[in-house]
Amino acid sequence: MLTSRKAAQAAVTAVALVGSLAVSAPPAAAATTAPSCIGRMVTETTNGFDVLLSNNCSGTRSVRVVVSLAPDSRCYKLARGASDLYIYTGVLGNYDRTVNC
Repeated sequence: MLTSRKAAQAAVTAVALVGSLAVSAPPAAAATTAPSCIGRMVTETTNGFDVLLSNNCSGTRSVRVVVSLAPDSRCYKLARGASDLYIYTGVLGNYDRTVNC
């Protein structure tokens, strides 16, 4: 009986220890800012803003527009020389930055 009680205490301690490690795990690394060879032209509109993304880098790049106070854009995969337009429609969101994804 004493052995099973010690085993139960050891199990509870192990679960508590593992649980505390999971809670205190470091956050996922933040995305790094897209390089300067990624062009970003932000245009305010009456319904939000547009961001023209253009890849002037030597190879394919994947970037995401970070919007404050609203969801971020999808990940845009841009081949060398390619461009794409992100359109944000809303009243709260603001362009924050462009990051790698």
